[in-house]
Amino acid sequence: MGSYKSKNHKVDINTLPVVEPELDYVIKTRQPMPSNWQLNILRGKREDELRGLSYAYARRKCHKAVNDLLQCEKDYGSFWAAFDCQAENHDMKECLAHQFDIEMDKLRRNMKMNTEWWWKDLYDENGEVGDQAKWKDEYWLLPILRSYKDLFYSMISQNN
Repeated sequence: MGSYKSKNHKVDINTLPVVEPELDYVIKTRQPMPSNWQLNILRGKREDELRGLSYAYARRKCHKAVNDLLQCEKDYGSFWAAFDCQAENHDMKECLAHQFDIEMDKLRRNMKMNTEWWWKDLYDENGEVGDQAKWKDEYWLLPILRSYKDLFYSMISQNN
């Protein structure tokens, strides 16, 4: 854990200062809305850069959940850990996903780091602005797709 082989960095997370997870943080941003292809490329590259930083911060904040999973794996062995450590695995995934979203929100709203006009059109220190704030993303489509999935599975099960 904590070894970055591609960059030849050796990091022991247990020797770094403890960073506590933020549980009550309100996330105010989403991924950038689609625009013309040039802005999509620029904003996509920026999102990838922010994503890399956010993962590192989230791993630092969720070290306790990761250590709990590793301890469970040591207790039960690597084979039985898949069956006996599911609660620890779920806790670790939830912590990492939530802390990642929090860090992405913070980095999107950091206007000292994101100084380009094509970024300031979407975000400021308080959250989303302009067309980004008004934009309705495609999540409205998920319930419809789920209903079709249920219908499809019921059709398959009736044929058997």
